[in-house]
Amino acid sequence: MAENDSNIDDIIISFLKDKISLQEKKILEEWLASDASNNAYFKQVYKIWNTADLLKNDDSEVDKMFQKVKYQMHNPGNIITQSQSKSRNIVFSLGKWAAVILISLGAGAYLYSLKEKETILFKQKDPYNEISVPMGSKSKIRLPDGTEVTLNAGSKLTYRMDYGKTLREVDLSGEGYFKVAKLKEKPFIVHTSKANIKALGTEFNVKAYSDENIVETILVEGSVAINEVNGPKNAKGVKSNESIILKPGQKLQILKNTVTDQQSISSNSGNNTQNSTTQFIENHPEISIKNSNPQVETSWKDKRWIIQGANMENLAVLLSRKFDINIHIKDSELKNYKFSGIIENETIEQIFSIMKFTIPISYTIVKGEVTWSVDRNRENYYKEAY
Repeated sequence: MAENDSNIDDIIISFLKDKISLQEKKILEEWLASDASNNAYFKQVYKIWNTADLLKNDDSEVDKMFQKVKYQMHNPGNIITQSQSKSRNIVFSLGKWAAVILISLGAGAYLYSLKEKETILFKQKDPYNEISVPMGSKSKIRLPDGTEVTLNAGSKLTYRMDYGKTLREVDLSGEGYFKVAKLKEKPFIVHTSKANIKALGTEFNVKAYSDENIVETILVEGSVAINEVNGPKNAKGVKSNESIILKPGQKLQILKNTVTDQQSISSNSGNNTQNSTTQFIENHPEISIKNSNPQVETSWKDKRWIIQGANMENLAVLLSRKFDINIHIKDSELKNYKFSGIIENETIEQIFSIMKFTIPISYTIVKGEVTWSVDRNRENYYKEAY
């Protein structure tokens, strides 16, 4: 931050108070684009502002915090340690999901959480808005029509700038939970690489990660109509446009690449619902419908993440996304085991310790790389239990 930017602090405060003029807004945009250190300074100020609001701090305390950030940015050689800076402790002690702030600045915007690794980039690509959620994070947003969307780690949602004027359509890569605002004259449609999901007013979950072979939709309430994209063609080479209607509590899965063993559809789910019957759609071997427990299978978005009968291979993928790590399964025998449990605020190592109660697993963690292997000393005991 340059010393001659004497009035930029006043402009930032005007922005934070929603009192910024068009001229000031232009100055702020140009200032942010001119230097990376300006962006860093702006982030710190915004964190302090939001933290102060959350903690109901008085103006004098906020000013102290603000001045410390200014000093640190102007004097980068003087590092403010945690013991020296009460403000820094306040800012970073609020926890992982204390706040997510939307900053809208004309040609672009940024969503910031209080943890640097959880920064969520929100870029406007005229005429589209794109929201990307990094690994190890999740984000809840509200679309212009009031529809609420919770995005899981590694997900991307794209929609037009004129969303809601004539159409309500979004493109999803990853996983999202949708609570759709009811507008009968304007159906809500989620486009994925393999299916289009149409709803009038309902709640449903869509999972469509690019690195997974399955696209799935779980209906919580209401109804949805699903059309397969680039589905099989009939004898005349015409693609079917038929829709599949889901009922609450049903899950539809579509294979991107058809395999001869249809049972792989059921085994690919993160949570396997017990005692459910899989129904395959006639003339569509790549599509299946089965009963589901939405409360369990959509719990990834809640504080209490419920895992029920997840096989170890899929659990490794889920945990990798949630904690932004890489998990490697050294011994293939581990894939024969399944895990059930409830995860709230546990660390990754605490979760592994819990897993040891039901699975003969040992693990190593080196610089974010996790390796799972079989604990040979306990293997026979667990084999007997299974």
